[in-house]
Amino acid sequence: MASRRNSRNISFATFNLYNLQLPDVKWYTNTYTQTQYEAKIEWSAQTLLRLDADVVAFQELWSKQCLIDLFKAADLEDEYELCFIKDEWYNIAVAAAVRKPWQVVSRNTHKEFPSNVNLNKPPSDDGEDDELDINIARFSRTVLQLSIGHADATDEIPNIEVFISHLKSKRPTILTTKNEALKRHQEALGSAISTIRRTAEAAALRILLTQALKQTDRPVVVVGDLNDGALSNTLSIITQQPPFRMYEASRVGQRNDAGLYTTSVMQQMRSLRDVYYTHEFKGIQEVIDHVLVSEQFYDHSDKRLWSFKEMRVWNDYVEDDDKMTSDHGVVSTYFFYDPAKD
Repeated sequence: MASRRNSRNISFATFNLYNLQLPDVKWYTNTYTQTQYEAKIEWSAQTLLRLDADVVAFQELWSKQCLIDLFKAADLEDEYELCFIKDEWYNIAVAAAVRKPWQVVSRNTHKEFPSNVNLNKPPSDDGEDDELDINIARFSRTVLQLSIGHADATDEIPNIEVFISHLKSKRPTILTTKNEALKRHQEALGSAISTIRRTAEAAALRILLTQALKQTDRPVVVVGDLNDGALSNTLSIITQQPPFRMYEASRVGQRNDAGLYTTSVMQQMRSLRDVYYTHEFKGIQEVIDHVLVSEQFYDHSDKRLWSFKEMRVWNDYVEDDDKMTSDHGVVSTYFFYDPAKD
């Protein structure tokens, strides 16, 4: 892989662990036996070795010990630094692993939305819409933000801000209501609530990203299960839809201060295949596990530090409905260190 040939190259992966929990400990209303747990750890360890990524974002982790066991099973515990949202675990959450010579310089977590998130709109006379008051003030899954640096090239390579995210799923929110009229429509209402929450989380994440990106040359990456496709409104909010350069004479992409490029789109633009997907929901296959990158990772940017090599997806098990594997494909993206010439 690219990261092995040159230590300045870098790769990012996202890995949904599908409710990885210790044996005989509840996750929701389920438990794993010791045999099931060992099988899940073994499959996850083999997948981790295939990824061979420098920065791995994990979702649906229920215990710190599970991730420790996973890296021991893969014989990688000495190569990576494991990062968690907090020392005392409390529920399903994201986590990350960073491989040497990359190292974690600082860590931050975001559970509450930034204070300047305002999803209220007073009544107006413009005839377009009515008042709106959305009272969502925190992420359903805490966002983990890591600042990572290169141990041996600190003068040449700036720290990279990495946001590990798991946004609200498309599954309908369960409505705890005794109202029979509402019960008849709970799937529609529950789906609407999940969509509203995911959209609010996307807006809050975008504000965090704008604060990191705007008027800086800081490399920024978002990695994780964003529970929506590359062309969805959710992704449009997060990325701010930077234009891609489509022909040589174009100057599009030379500068984009705050946008993020979707690597699944970057891969499809250079591929003859159109079968990429990481998840199937009600028969619809799409990429909902993403790596989004700032202009420092875009080939045509004047501020480029890394060139995109490829995105790879492992997904042949997704349709098996096997709790010992995952219900998400695993995504890894690779970048060569290749600064733009002055």
